[in-house]
Amino acid sequence: MASYEVEHNTEDLSTATPQAHPRRPDLSTFFATLSEITPNPAEARTREHAVPVPGDVSAAFRSLAEVFDYIRREHDIGAAGAGGDGEHQHDSALIDQMIEALLQGADTPPREVEGVSEEFCATLDRVPRSSLKESQSCPICSNPFLDDPYPLVVRLPCHPTHLFDLECVTPWLRLRGTCPLDRTDFGKKQREKDAERRKQAEKRRAALAAPEPNDEEDEEWDGMYA
Repeated sequence: MASYEVEHNTEDLSTATPQAHPRRPDLSTFFATLSEITPNPAEARTREHAVPVPGDVSAAFRSLAEVFDYIRREHDIGAAGAGGDGEHQHDSALIDQMIEALLQGADTPPREVEGVSEEFCATLDRVPRSSLKESQSCPICSNPFLDDPYPLVVRLPCHPTHLFDLECVTPWLRLRGTCPLDRTDFGKKQREKDAERRKQAEKRRAALAAPEPNDEEDEEWDGMYA
């Protein structure tokens, strides 16, 4: 005789294997918001000095804070969990600091996003699995790198030991542009480059707007003294 579970297509919860929680939260909302406040540098702005709406910038900061808070609760680290000991205490303090910084940014958003470009993240140095040690984990989510059969680990250019899961560090870099560990500002060079580009564009516009010399008027004055 078939069991109740088979007849009614239900699962016996007493024997069911618990499903693992997703390792990463959904970042689609964050990146959709980010795309609204970070125009493609390859596209010319219709207004050179246009800046994002503060509310949109605030929403991006708050959205990423919620993502990291989800990671903090999911992995039972930081203020939401026990925090562990040793290296994991450092991880918990880091994610707490990152969330606090994001919430402060949401309350007082900057005029423009100071993050790095997609190209910067795409060209970060990848660390092969064979080079990773069992004791190494992501400073943000605290997951051991080798727990993932196909880890995507990157090394930030500020220090050879600053390794992160690419999925963890990319949204932070795109929004804040700094190393989460030592706050090296990777976005500064790009901002300086953009500022110089705007300066040169202003010079070109000023040159185009300047009145051209009137050659006919000069010829008339020359004729008077001929």
